[in-house]
Amino acid sequence: MKVSAKIKSALILGVVGSAMATGASAQTPEMSFSSKELRVVEQSLPEYPRRAELSGIEGYTVVEFTVLPDGSVAAPTIAESNSRLFTRAALAAIESWKFEPVVAEAGEPVPVRTSMKFSFVGRD
Repeated sequence: MKVSAKIKSALILGVVGSAMATGASAQTPEMSFSSKELRVVEQSLPEYPRRAELSGIEGYTVVEFTVLPDGSVAAPTIAESNSRLFTRAALAAIESWKFEPVVAEAGEPVPVRTSMKFSFVGRD
């Protein structure tokens, strides 16, 4: 008897929305950058949670985070998720990501706030 195994994986749907530069002071206006300006240089996919896999649950999580001037990720938070089972995996993955710094018109790297959607789906 042959049994087909269902392989679970996490897919990255991409940066959603636009990135917003955060001002260093209240007098500094926020500048908007397109999410297309963010370039990932190091990434890891979230692990599919074992409990979700055993329960046959698929879903998604949207993580908001700040890309610092050095390209590292800070202050990740869950903006939306259809199941708490996926939040820890999405946060753990995004914390290890590195981006090319976003450079403002003045030529200096700036922090930007953006979001990423991770979809957790099964594949046969």
